[in-house]
Amino acid sequence: MIYPKNSEDKLGFTEIKQLIKAKCLSIMGQEMVDKIQVMNNFDQIQKFLRQTAEFKNILTSDTALPISNFHDIKILAKKARLEGAFLSEDEFFQVQQSLTTVFAVLGYFNDRAGLYPNLEALFEHLPIEKNILKAIDRVLDPKGKIRPNASRELLDITSAIAQAEQAARKTIDQIFKNAGNNGWTADGSLTVRDGRLCIPLLAENKRKLKGFIHDESSSGQTVYMEPEEVFTLNNKVRDLEFDRRREIIKILTLLTDELRPYVPILISYHGLLTKLDFVRAKALFALDLEAEMPVLVPEMRINLINASHPLLLLSYKKEQKSVVPLNIRIDETDRLIVVSGPNAGGKSVCMKTVGLLQLMVQAGLLIPAAEQSEVGVFRQLFSDIGDDQSIESDLSTYSAHLSKMKYFVEMADSKTLILIDEFGTGTDPQFGGPIAEAVLESLNQKRVKGVITTHYSNLKLFASDTSGLENAS
Repeated sequence: MIYPKNSEDKLGFTEIKQLIKAKCLSIMGQEMVDKIQVMNNFDQIQKFLRQTAEFKNILTSDTALPISNFHDIKILAKKARLEGAFLSEDEFFQVQQSLTTVFAVLGYFNDRAGLYPNLEALFEHLPIEKNILKAIDRVLDPKGKIRPNASRELLDITSAIAQAEQAARKTIDQIFKNAGNNGWTADGSLTVRDGRLCIPLLAENKRKLKGFIHDESSSGQTVYMEPEEVFTLNNKVRDLEFDRRREIIKILTLLTDELRPYVPILISYHGLLTKLDFVRAKALFALDLEAEMPVLVPEMRINLINASHPLLLLSYKKEQKSVVPLNIRIDETDRLIVVSGPNAGGKSVCMKTVGLLQLMVQAGLLIPAAEQSEVGVFRQLFSDIGDDQSIESDLSTYSAHLSKMKYFVEMADSKTLILIDEFGTGTDPQFGGPIAEAVLESLNQKRVKGVITTHYSNLKLFASDTSGLENAS
């Protein structure tokens, strides 16, 4: 459990998710990033960390995974499930591309069997059904267009259209040539008006040819006529085009009927593509951070080696600056780390680095720290960061702070990580210091782990004299 609810925002975890979303290829992948949650199931966290680490290895040390096309085929599968419905040419093309990607991915991992076990687990029980793709390939060409020979009827209609168009073109070319020889035409060539091929005639000659005028120039000196003989041929083409469209709908309907029994498998394939996009985005983000997979330990402890605040690291990289790495250990011996020093001394960055990296690990994300770093899985994370003067209870800064301290003392236990920024701030040190000391002692007795920043000298002294507490500056 995370308390208060805005802790993720205050620690920068919401911004981390936005950066990962930008790495996704699909809306489905982005939706998965939105659903990232901080977990406390050790095995689940370990699985997610290993998946991301394996994908990172693919990106850095292997040939590229063939995942070029991502479409929301779940929506298309649901449409195909409806009796009487049919997928359009473009929709089938999306299914075709997605299935091609799925089978390419399966082939990729099959060639590397055992090399990426945690990624392979994503499709361990996935049924391989290539009949769907074969059926689509019979109807659509590689560019997603209906094949002329998708049915015998379509082939005949397509052939008839080509013959009629050729006859129409031959006829209008001859009429245009004769009209030109007679001096009836305006300057220019054959042109299209209202989707019909027309001859540009001088207006005074418009009665010398039989036909239909579709348009005239702005000056009125030129008219665009479709000759009568061509009009009849073009109408034949148009009728054949209607026949062609009806035949295509028939083909697509039959193909959808053929697809319908495989809808559950399509939805499974959609899930695989979405998960791959999600893991890929996390791995790409890990590369930006030069992040590693820490050692996940069953004990409630943290040992960060050469760790950096992710957002600060990215900001400094843009400015070509380097971040001073952090080394911090929190365990049963040194449970609560009291960080003191001047306000500009980086106390808050230290505390927020610990908090943000803990959230990232428990969300299955790699962190910018040495791979020898060790991180436990905490059941609760409590934080008191910044000025919450505007919270719903409309308490003052310090009374809001006290309200949180009361909650911490009552609800924290040995499986809780606590982060408190400027402990005891907002009131006279004469009163704030002793209160903060009492809270700190209570948390220590509960064997709570955490990082606390303060400028109170009495807390620094208390930490130096109390077992379980450790000073840092």
